[in-house]
Amino acid sequence: MKTFGLSLLTLLFFTGCSAPGTHERRGTELGAVTGAIIGGIIGHQSGETAAGAAIGAAVGGTAGAAMGAAKDREEDARYERGAVHAQPRVDEFGYTMDDYINLMTADEMEILQARAQARPEVEMGVLLTDQEKANLRRRSIGNQEIGR
Repeated sequence: MKTFGLSLLTLLFFTGCSAPGTHERRGTELGAVTGAIIGGIIGHQSGETAAGAAIGAAVGGTAGAAMGAAKDREEDARYERGAVHAQPRVDEFGYTMDDYINLMTADEMEILQARAQARPEVEMGVLLTDQEKANLRRRSIGNQEIGR
């Protein structure tokens, strides 16, 4: 239990250090979890499970962040070259990026703007996740229904 708590604390530390919605964040999370598991197994062999898990999480999180950041840079370069196109004018659900932006609350806009500041070369609408778009669509449909 002590190992799990220490691993979780380390994971939360590394997750908090990364930008939301990026490959770097996902790499940090996956690397920290994987590193903690492998480190815990290796540490258990020498009687230092907690230390092994903590060191594994730190090393794995750092390596995952570096790999994710490299993928972010590669994606940004592809976007700048035009290999990755901006969001389509209308998505498969009939919504434009302006539709999504107009459905957002002030707090949600602040979050999206914070993401955009972390990656200024990427169009702000691209930073909305599929789940966030689905939530905005549900909100839009809910506002159109009578009697609710």
